[in-house]
Amino acid sequence: MFNLNFIADPGIQTKNSDASWSFLNKRKTNKEETIPNIIAAETKTIKTYRKYYIRAVCVILLIVGFSFYFKPRSKVSPNMVLNQVVDLIIESGYMKDIQLTEANFMSRSVIVTITAEKLTSIQNFTQGYRLEDSIPFEIFHKNNMNYVSLNFPWNGGKKGGNIENLKLLAAKTVFSNKISINYTDYQFELQGRSSDIISYLLQMAETGLLQKFTFSVLHLESGRFYLKIQAKQA
Repeated sequence: MFNLNFIADPGIQTKNSDASWSFLNKRKTNKEETIPNIIAAETKTIKTYRKYYIRAVCVILLIVGFSFYFKPRSKVSPNMVLNQVVDLIIESGYMKDIQLTEANFMSRSVIVTITAEKLTSIQNFTQGYRLEDSIPFEIFHKNNMNYVSLNFPWNGGKKGGNIENLKLLAAKTVFSNKISINYTDYQFELQGRSSDIISYLLQMAETGLLQKFTFSVLHLESGRFYLKIQAKQA
């Protein structure tokens, strides 16, 4: 600290004088020194909270997404699914614009594929396809043809089905004279008219065999239908 005297007379002062200005080096207080540190700490805390908040939001979105993905699908009656396939088989017999290509009855779903030359026919089909349960479908184009694939929930491939049951059922079913039947230990094949395939499928449903096998119905280029049934191997 030093004093400068600009007011009193010049020279050495014999007495103490108040006529002076004092200049002190101002020291930073502890409070002023800690403000930048507080601001830095708060900024770091905000960034940390923001990082964890973003992570939490991402985790929540993932959980919600997976919950929708793995959400159990609405139960659909097996008879309703069979009726849909049977109707399409019948319509394929007289409709030129919409044709059933194949229907695959698997363990957890039934995938039904329909084809048409015009995309508008496929679009009109899906617009008119109204069910109480939401049935997912996919429209695609392949080899100059338009397709729609319907995905029905299903619970098939249950235990208890064997080829002997299918052979006995075929012996009781009334077929046309255009029928062809082949089988092995674990596979049963039936080829014939649409009425033949429908009759056999209805017999399988009536005897409780429909969900004990995985099978496919194919519409051949010849106009005939082909039923291929697979039994579980021991």
